[in-house]
Amino acid sequence: MNLPALARLPLWVRLAAAILLLVTVTLTAIGAAGVTVLHGQLLDRIDSQLSSLAKAYPQVPEGPQEEAPAPNTYTAPAVGQYGVYRIQRHDADGKRVKSTHPGPEPRGGPEIPEDAAWLGRHAGHPVTVASSAGEGGWRVLVQPLAGTSGWVAIATALGELDATISKLVTIDLAVGVLGLVLLAVASVMIVRTSLRPLAKIERTAAAIAAGNLSQRVPEHPPRTELGRLGRALNGMLAQIEGAFQARAQSESTARQSEERMRRFVADAGHDLRTPLSVIISWAEYAHRGPPQDHAGLERILSTIGSEATRMSTLVEDLLLLARLDQQRPLERRPVDVLALAVDTVRDARLLAPDRDIHLTADDRADYIVTGDELRLRQALSNLTSNALAHTPPGTPISVELSQGRLDDTAALVLDVADQGPGLTPEQAERVFERFYRTDTSRTRRTGGSGLGLAIVASLAAAHKGTASVHTSPGAGATFRITLPLADAGAPSKERGDPPASSNAL
Repeated sequence: MNLPALARLPLWVRLAAAILLLVTVTLTAIGAAGVTVLHGQLLDRIDSQLSSLAKAYPQVPEGPQEEAPAPNTYTAPAVGQYGVYRIQRHDADGKRVKSTHPGPEPRGGPEIPEDAAWLGRHAGHPVTVASSAGEGGWRVLVQPLAGTSGWVAIATALGELDATISKLVTIDLAVGVLGLVLLAVASVMIVRTSLRPLAKIERTAAAIAAGNLSQRVPEHPPRTELGRLGRALNGMLAQIEGAFQARAQSESTARQSEERMRRFVADAGHDLRTPLSVIISWAEYAHRGPPQDHAGLERILSTIGSEATRMSTLVEDLLLLARLDQQRPLERRPVDVLALAVDTVRDARLLAPDRDIHLTADDRADYIVTGDELRLRQALSNLTSNALAHTPPGTPISVELSQGRLDDTAALVLDVADQGPGLTPEQAERVFERFYRTDTSRTRRTGGSGLGLAIVASLAAAHKGTASVHTSPGAGATFRITLPLADAGAPSKERGDPPASSNAL
């Protein structure tokens, strides 16, 4: 059997062929067994008939005539009872001396050897011999004659038996062929229908190979093989899709991180180069021709000191962001954010006495968080400084403390709101990026470094909190810091509920 050639055939062809082969072998075995059993039963019946005939003819009268004996000598059975038969008598040497055939002359006769040894060897045992006519056969029973030396051979033709067996074989072949044809059609239909889900799986796999990772194998009952296969494939596909998405997201994040790093380095270099250039320029000016008057010298030293301070502040901010990026541990102790807010509002009023800056808080609530007091103070100061820098003079600023929820945990909510021009959606999306400036007209020398809000977001994340902005053009902006409270089990008021009492500063 050429197994590689079979392996190249479609699965439905191999399954249908296997079914047909098994059924053909089974039908052949059943037919052969049926024919064999029926042949044996008919032959046993004929042997029984021969035994009955042998008992009916215990002696055959001697004489040369070939006609039937007289009725008063023995009783001849009806011809139709036993079919066509013949009775032959043989002498002691095996020579046939008499032949009787009741009823019509049979076609041909049994080829019984005229041999005493053969007759003696088969005496008492039915045996099948050929016909002298060359067609069919005869069943012969040889019995020794009582009181004489000789044998009597009683034979019956096997034509009816052969015709019955031939008819049975013909019927078996016809029914078997018809059954195999019907089975072939049914098996092809059943096998192809059963394999149709595999064709769907094949199409799904082709779609996935083409890049559509969201495709899934159709579901089937979980107790079936296709159901278990489909569930396993869908699980594998989900993992593959998740891996591809994670890889794509990782690559995208890496590209964005690389782009941010390049922009960060470029902006940091640019912001550092500006004060350095100013310091170098004034230092060279002073070296070429130092001023003769005290006022000129003071102006040079003041400018150099101012730029050095600006550069030092920028370097400190960069170092702080670097430490936060490395997730270095901060100081962890209970901090009263309300006290920090009071100090921040007081400092803002000193910087902008013309503004309405007020603090609102519920004096019955606790605003204690666990964190670094110095860094939290810096975050609040950056928010108020950002509001002062990006709103017109005289714009009111409010600082509000309340309690809310952060991931189903009681949290402190600090809002710094202004009534300024607000931000566009694009600006709000990028406002916490490093070195991002919403006011493009502000120069790096006169404006901020663009790190204040980035530090706020990083400090909030370092304290396991969040920083966000709620704004729209012309409606002002509200910058919010949400931090988990030190006592997470204490009852808290949801954001938006009116406080029981408020204390405005």
